[in-house]
Amino acid sequence: MQTMAIIGAQWGDEGKGKITDLLAEQCDLVVRYQGGHNAGHTIWVNGQKTVLHVIPSGVLHPKCLSVIGHGVVLEPENFLNELSKIKGVTNVTPDNLKISSTATVITSFHKLLDGARESQGPEKIGTTGKGIGPAYEDKVSRRGIKVKDLLDKDTLVRRLSNGYAEKAILFKHLYHIDIPSIDEEVERLYRYGEALKDYVTDTFSLIDQKLSEGKRVLYEGAQGILLDIDYGTYPYVTSSSTAGAGIYTGAGIPGRRVEEVIGVAKAYTTRVGEGPFPTELFDEIGNEIQTKGNEFGATTGRKRRCGWLDIPLLRYSVKCSHLTSIALTKLDILSHIKELKVCYAYEVNGKVVDCAYPGINLYHAKPLYKEFKPFTDDFASGKPSKEFEAYMNFIQECLGIPVGIYAYGPDRAQVVFRQKYS
Repeated sequence: MQTMAIIGAQWGDEGKGKITDLLAEQCDLVVRYQGGHNAGHTIWVNGQKTVLHVIPSGVLHPKCLSVIGHGVVLEPENFLNELSKIKGVTNVTPDNLKISSTATVITSFHKLLDGARESQGPEKIGTTGKGIGPAYEDKVSRRGIKVKDLLDKDTLVRRLSNGYAEKAILFKHLYHIDIPSIDEEVERLYRYGEALKDYVTDTFSLIDQKLSEGKRVLYEGAQGILLDIDYGTYPYVTSSSTAGAGIYTGAGIPGRRVEEVIGVAKAYTTRVGEGPFPTELFDEIGNEIQTKGNEFGATTGRKRRCGWLDIPLLRYSVKCSHLTSIALTKLDILSHIKELKVCYAYEVNGKVVDCAYPGINLYHAKPLYKEFKPFTDDFASGKPSKEFEAYMNFIQECLGIPVGIYAYGPDRAQVVFRQKYS
């Protein structure tokens, strides 16, 4: 197996970083293909916590080449700050970390616009306010700044001038916010460009070369399939292609397909921000899961909404990203819980629906539950109880793909591989 992908199968925060970190040890490249520093991938190694936002989760393995693909939006100041912190944990150099020269840059204007919209707009999306969406808007409208533009001041002036007059009017007359001048922003971005230029390269040809040499490549997604701009619960989504299709548009896999696509899911469901959530719990059990699971966003610190595992949503994720196996995380949070349920289908307008297709109004979906006898496993013994196996087997049977990995804690040692990924 030469190519694998790690994709969030829910609304993000599933534990992708931990799974990527473990599998990266077997790989030569880890490629991040979309999103920006709105992601938060937490990795625990021997009790030490590392939170990554835009740098790929393979970075803790110095022999593994970490690649930020062209589908990512990069905020240079944030990248350099994150890089500085990571250098205190592991050996990171331009030899083992690369940035696509054609990745889109998040500017000061994007961050200001993102914050202004979320604070003043009539409909709250739940954005992190980091400029991700506006940067993708400029990319699609062909006004974006690319990383390579930061290396040439004349080009930077020309590219920033494209659309500046429109932005200036918008900020002044609608949002009443002062923005930096073009000269100020050029100087700021050019300075950051000088600092990161040694990491910049054509990552598409790099990936092509490594695949041709027989190297193993692991593609890492941020957020989750249900936040995908096309496949997610629109409009409460992120601004990039978080599903499997994003690999092809955001990084490239020249002349090949991804052989193993691992969908990471919690043993329950969480969501940050606004949007429909059929299995959301508002009772004592929900509070217990939230507290025991420490369900706060790694990037924003916002409290995550919690609910039972939602099979119709996972079925949809399997279908739209061609998932080949599941990595189920946070099973320890459900151990010793007094009540255990799984949503196996919805009732919508009097009909039973077992897959959360986009045509379904999730606000009108009544979850149908199967109850399980709670398990009380400590997991360290390595001998799963029959109650635990019943829970796992039901999930596999419903999804039609194996649960190849499960995790019962944050550390590398608290992950069990039920099948080989080699």
